[in-house]
Amino acid sequence: MQTAASATPKTDALWLEKARLEILEPRRREMLAHPFILAMQQGSARPEDAQRYFSGLMWHLLAFGAHVAHLFAKRPPEAALVLDGQSEDKDGDTDLLARIVRAFGGPADLIETDPWSYRPHRVWIHHDALLRSAIYSTDLSWQVGTAALNVGIEALVPDMIEPLFKASVERYGVTPREAAWLESRAGEVERTHGENGFLLLSHYVGTGDIVLQKQCLFYIDALSDSMAGCLLDSGLPE
Repeated sequence: MQTAASATPKTDALWLEKARLEILEPRRREMLAHPFILAMQQGSARPEDAQRYFSGLMWHLLAFGAHVAHLFAKRPPEAALVLDGQSEDKDGDTDLLARIVRAFGGPADLIETDPWSYRPHRVWIHHDALLRSAIYSTDLSWQVGTAALNVGIEALVPDMIEPLFKASVERYGVTPREAAWLESRAGEVERTHGENGFLLLSHYVGTGDIVLQKQCLFYIDALSDSMAGCLLDSGLPE
């Protein structure tokens, strides 16, 4: 089983390195100690609580491809050269994610066909709205959307998903086919998606552009806080 590295990538940009050390690394540790993660690892989490988490995740990721496409359209074409051929996540792969939702008894068909009739746990609604504000606000640059998505969220995804992947298979009898989405987000390839954000921001946020740095830091802090605590709360007993 391929697993992700257990740390966010280092960077030469001082403001980003400060974000890594003072925001992302503490959030990563907080996430790994979250009661839902621990309960899944111990096999004590109720299946209905796990399905509520995975169902919210599926609902949120339905629009992931549109978010990425919007950022791609705003950033300069030469940004691809900065990434030097690194893999980029362009789709939420909710068809695969639906398998784990169904494995825990969740309403995957409803979420897929009529998402506005499904009401996820409130933390997913807040998280989704926060991400959209960073990506689609006309007074914010594409760099801010990149900070929110690629750094605030994707830099932490492998560490969030890896323990849930292992627990789903080892503690809850989920099959490899049902856990395919989790496996794809727990590995080395997914780790590069977080690295992409560091590369792009290091290149396209100037050392003297303090306002843009503060905007990026605001959303890195807000989205990573949502990732590390709030979203996982949807897996706790209600």
